[in-house]
Amino acid sequence: MEAVLEWMKGIVILFVVLAALLYLLPNQRYKRYVQFFLELVVVIAVISPVSRVIYASEDFEEKIRYSQFWMEMENLQKDMGKMEFVQSDYYRQEYEAAIGEDIRQMAEGDKFEICQVDAKLSETYELEEVALVVQERKEGGDIRVEEIGSAEQLVKSAEQEAEAQRIRRRLKDFYHLEDSNIIITCK
Repeated sequence: MEAVLEWMKGIVILFVVLAALLYLLPNQRYKRYVQFFLELVVVIAVISPVSRVIYASEDFEEKIRYSQFWMEMENLQKDMGKMEFVQSDYYRQEYEAAIGEDIRQMAEGDKFEICQVDAKLSETYELEEVALVVQERKEGGDIRVEEIGSAEQLVKSAEQEAEAQRIRRRLKDFYHLEDSNIIITCK
């Protein structure tokens, strides 16, 4: 009770001092600006004990910390989402490279040398398409390079066609792909 009386005395003294300042202004032109400022000071003086009670409580500080904690958690979740996106793209590239190497070993034969393998995975890491570029080997093991026709499944002779079909069958059986998703280009 005594604290309330002290607070009220302080308000009354402040009000008297501020009223005296208003009457002592030499120029009445600035009266409304000074009056506005003094009213703000009175409002702050009236509200300050209440705000001290609210802000001094441990519950208020705990709520602020709790709010900050959840804001940090949301930021971490956003960061993790970004990292997962980048990481999943990296993993997809690594899986494509591993599958490409597996396909290279599976398709490698006596008649063909595998020049390039491109394996494309879907968002769910399912194999969507395989593209192979192969070259025919010469008798001595040297590679014979010849440019042939269009970009669609090129074959030069019956042997090349048979070898391409063998590779296509193995990939189709092993990876359960459609014929249209296996592209074999012979050089």
